[in-house]
Parts: sequence; structure tokens; C-alpha cells
Amino acid sequence: MSKVLKVNHLPALTYRFLKSNDSEIEIKDIEIRAEKTPVTGELPGGISVKDDATEEDIRKIFKSVNEKIAAKKLDIPGPNGDTMPLNDAQTVRTGMGVEIDSFMQEMNVPVTVISAEEGQKVSQPVMIRYELSDGDCVLGSQVIHAKKDSEITVIMEYVSEPDNGGFLGIQTRLLAEEGAKINLVKVQTISEKMAHFDDIGGVCDDKADIEAINMQLGAGHTWGGCRVTLLGDNSVFNNHTGYLCRHKQGYDMNYVADQMGKKTNSNMVFRGVLLDEAVKTFRGTLDFKAGSAGSVGDEQEDTLLLSPDVINRTMPVILCGEEDVDGRHGASIGQLGDDTLFYMESRGIDEESAKKLMIRARMESIARMIPDEAIIIRIQQYIRTIL
Repeated sequence: MSKVLKVNHLPALTYRFLKSNDSEIEIKDIEIRAEKTPVTGELPGGISVKDDATEEDIRKIFKSVNEKIAAKKLDIPGPNGDTMPLNDAQTVRTGMGVEIDSFMQEMNVPVTVISAEEGQKVSQPVMIRYELSDGDCVLGSQVIHAKKDSEITVIMEYVSEPDNGGFLGIQTRLLAEEGAKINLVKVQTISEKMAHFDDIGGVCDDKADIEAINMQLGAGHTWGGCRVTLLGDNSVFNNHTGYLCRHKQGYDMNYVADQMGKKTNSNMVFRGVLLDEAVKTFRGTLDFKAGSAGSVGDEQEDTLLLSPDVINRTMPVILCGEEDVDGRHGASIGQLGDDTLFYMESRGIDEESAKKLMIRARMESIARMIPDEAIIIRIQQYIRTIL
């Protein structure tokens, strides 16, 4: 198979010479197979799983919230260079965009629907684990549906041996109904010889909450996108992403908090480290739609650059169609300060050891949020091994 996918469109275009308005995934000369989602272990009570759902099934799940979204749309022009119409065909708007949907449907990827029944607050996580062998080229798709006043936690782990080659593409769509909460954790430690994309899209109804933790530590080239629509009043989206790119690894991401309801709250935190000749592109957008009065949004990126040869592109964006909102963004990008190195060296820690210590501390600040001790330990061991 050979194919080029246009992904990660910035919601409002910026100057072309930056070459960051979108990205491309080139899939060339590989045979991809579609797989059912590998749910492992015993399912917690109150959780159901349906394999082989169709796109029509997915449209039915999201029908009610999509009608509410359509009712809130206003016939007014968007910002200059508005790319929103590009993804109008999506059942659920995702960070990476409509071409991922089309690709998944073209490849007949089976969709697994994981549901928390109404009123069920389940603390035990649903575990999903992709273990890739050398040469595996796999696509997978899930819908996580938290019904009214329910709570569900899903932990997804992607692993392989260090020298394996291959490809992994995942799309995860989320629906948190009124008063519901979804906790989503993704940990990726596949081989640098593999390419990977991870596409997320979600909708929160009234007083609903989506909490996401994402650790991107492996893969030679990674594309990631996450778009959460805060449709309902008092809905919440919290995201924490940690990434470590070394050698010639590349990470291209697009995160959007689409705030439509009143008094919504979004908080997106990104902590990363770039070493050697790594390349990273970050797009982060807070989009306050008309009608989102009283909403608050904050996005913060903290990137540590540990080589003069890395390439870092950061584009924090705020789009505002409502007056009564509070939007904040910021980026802290730089090297280890001389004062920090002096402090470490004065206590017998050389520069190389100091760098490793700071890398581990930054990654573990995100990893410690994961509600599974065994995965935290595996992340710590992985980082120590590659460093």
C-alpha cells in the first residue's frame, strides 16, 4: 500500500513559510491489517464491550450530541483561514482530521465500543494492550461511551521489542454524556523503527468530564491529535502529555479544546524533552465559540532542549468568538540553566547525570498520574534503559 494522508490541520491557518499548518503521513510499500481492539483481562462490572461496530452504529451513539452541536452553530464567518469545514464529514471531530476517518473506513477497521452503563462509576480500569512483533502493521479503532452519571477508566499501552519495524495507527473516540467522566491513559513505547499515529476525538455534554494522560516515548515518527468538544455547560477537559524524542525521532501533534457550552473549563499541559536531532511540532488551540460565556481555558508547554541540533516548533493559539471568557497560553522552551547545572555539580552530579535526572523527573511528573503502579514502573524502566 502507498498513500499520503493530510492530518493535524491548525484550526486557523498561519503563515505558510512556517510549514506548520498541517502535516502529512506517507504510508509506502507496507501491508496493513485491521485488528480488533485487544482488551485484556477481566472486564469490570458495569462495563460492556461490543466488537465490530459499524460507522452507522457510531453515528447513532453520537446522534444526540451532534444534533446539539448543529443547533449551536451560527452562520457567521470564521477566522481568516478557517479550516473547520475540512472536517465537516466526521462523525466525531478528532485532532488529526477527516482523512484518518476515511482511511480507517477504507481499510474496514473494526470498531470496538466500550460502554459504562448509566449511573455506574467503575474504578477498575479497562486494559488494552497492543504488542507488536517485527513487521507488524496494524490499525485499531475504539469508541469509549460513558453514559449518564457514569465513570470509566481505559488504559491503553503500545509496546514492541527495541529493534522491531512496523506501523501502528489508532483512533479513539469518546462520548461523555451528562454528568459522566472518562479517564483515558495512553502509553507508547514502541520501537524507533516503527511509525505511529494516535487520533483522539471527544464530546462532553453538560457537567461531563474527559481526563487524558498521554505518554509518547517511542516510535521513529509519531503523529498525534486530540480534539475535545466541550458542548455542555460546566463541562471539563484536562489533558497531560509527556514526550521524549531523541536521535532522529519526530513528533507532530495537534490539540484543540473546542469550548461551546457556558462555564466550560479546559486545561492542557505538555512536558517534553528533545535530544540529538529530534524534531517536534506542537499545535495547541483554545477555541471559545460564541455562547461559551464564563468559560476558562489554559494551555502550557514546557520543553527542554538538550542539543543544539533539535528542531522545535510551538504554536499556541487562542480563537475567541465570545467576550466573557478567560484564555491563557504559554510556552517555556530552553536548555538546562547554568544555575541548575552549577547546583547539581556542587553536589557531585556531573552534567550528563544531571541531564538524565532532569529527563526522568519531567517524564515521571506525568507518569505518576497514571492509576496503575505496574505501568508507572514499566515507564521508569523504559526511560532508564533508553538513556
